[in-house]
Amino acid sequence: MARVLGALRLSRASDESTSVVRQKVAIQRWADSRGHTVVGWVEDVDVSGAVAPWERPGLGQWLPSTIGNDVSAVEERLAWELSRVDEWDILCGWKLDRISRRVLHIAQLVEWAGENNKEIAAAEDGFDLSSPMGKILFQLIAAFAEGELEAIKVRAKSSYVYLMKSGRWRGGFVPYGYRAVKDAEGEGWKLEPDEYGTATAKVVREIVRRIVEDGEATNAVCRWLNEDHTKTPPPLDAQRIRAGKEPKGAVWRVGNLLRMLQSHTLLGRVEMTEEVMLPDGKKEKRTRLVRDAEGLPLQRAEPLITEREWEQLQAKLKANSNPRAGNRYDRSPLLQVAFCTCGRAMYRNNGRNWMYYRCSSRNISGAECGQNEAIRAKLLEEAVEEAFLRAVGHMQIIRRTFRPGVDHTKDVEEVTRALAELREDREAGLYSSELGKKEYREEYLRLEAKREALAAMAVVPDRWEETPTGQTYADRWAELTSPAEKNKELREAGVKAIVHREELPWALPLAEIGETEGTVRHTLGRIELLLPRDLYDRVRGFAAEHSA
Repeated sequence: MARVLGALRLSRASDESTSVVRQKVAIQRWADSRGHTVVGWVEDVDVSGAVAPWERPGLGQWLPSTIGNDVSAVEERLAWELSRVDEWDILCGWKLDRISRRVLHIAQLVEWAGENNKEIAAAEDGFDLSSPMGKILFQLIAAFAEGELEAIKVRAKSSYVYLMKSGRWRGGFVPYGYRAVKDAEGEGWKLEPDEYGTATAKVVREIVRRIVEDGEATNAVCRWLNEDHTKTPPPLDAQRIRAGKEPKGAVWRVGNLLRMLQSHTLLGRVEMTEEVMLPDGKKEKRTRLVRDAEGLPLQRAEPLITEREWEQLQAKLKANSNPRAGNRYDRSPLLQVAFCTCGRAMYRNNGRNWMYYRCSSRNISGAECGQNEAIRAKLLEEAVEEAFLRAVGHMQIIRRTFRPGVDHTKDVEEVTRALAELREDREAGLYSSELGKKEYREEYLRLEAKREALAAMAVVPDRWEETPTGQTYADRWAELTSPAEKNKELREAGVKAIVHREELPWALPLAEIGETEGTVRHTLGRIELLLPRDLYDRVRGFAAEHSA
């Protein structure tokens, strides 16, 4: 006997031919004929069959959101835990199109089901993957779907390459500095430098001049770009303005600016991003220049700057990137632990003589938030480490695992609603024949018995299981050898450090730590350290229990 989840879907709420009641009756009969138990019903009304099952408002709660996507094991586990996928064994629809009208979605769903001991079935289509014939039928459909998908990809890629090689614009986001105009000499569209209106071509040339001739850093250029967007509209807003739409108030960001300046599109050339398979089996996206039949870069539009200017720009960008900053990519011990008073995270950066933590607003838009000042990395990291270990270092680490509870209240409500709908059908004239009356009584008695059984089941609330590790925080900290490991431990413990502009007027000793909104608070100079109250209570309670 298996647990069945009944999937009900209507594209339109007024659709009589595929009513929810009719779908329910068919699924229930299918389950009963095989000795299965329907443990839940999920309704998606006014939902198109083109929407992926795991993205639907109702059914999506019972499926991991990662189906069909290449994700890490950790992300897949988290998505599984957030769903109700552990509560059923078979997903059954009235017909296959009630689950999805897209073969690709069905293929992805069935592939996931096969890997996770789940089954997909359709009550009236004879589509039951628990049977050998059902599996053969699906394999045939999936093979055709895969072939169709590959054909679509080939056609799309061929069209894309043809448009580029003929000098035409294929559509999409217009590279900054250009505008798309109708080709007067032929069909379609082409790109030309944006010299009027938004005049983004002039903005590009001024950016290059500031970096190459004036020696400005990209942070300084980004600050200048954000001073007056009427003169230097960001890429997204420039495109909206040319389309006759109101700008959204986007901002220039240092990372996006660098990618734009390092792109060959400034020379009117074409770049293509492709997904390649690495020797270890992993996939990676790489950007490359598109070349013509003679192996030369494909020229799609007039250059915004000369090739010599582009080479000078790349040399300046390379020189401005501090070679000592390689450690900036090494996760700092306070990543997503240290925060500015403005609410943004603080990142570790190289200063003239020392490493500093600065508000991330500088990294995002090139401008300071104005609410804080940089702080020496060594000072902040040592203060957080010392306060953290003095607070809980001598106590044992308690790992917490969330265990979802069991509550059949909604199931009881579903059965009660099914009984009400059954009575409405009877009052409307259905089940009027002798055979119909018999079916009505049997259906009603079965639902009534199921409701009583569900109501009698105990309700188990959600809970956290706490498991002692036998190791103190101080012992664990002494074993850590990298900033990334320390960062992981602090984040799992829920530690948060807020850096203020001025020194705080108090400095509470750890013996007098107070409670504020579920946190334990400690201050030291400009640093405000917050520990989750539950962490402090757990380790303190465990210590008291084992010292008695």
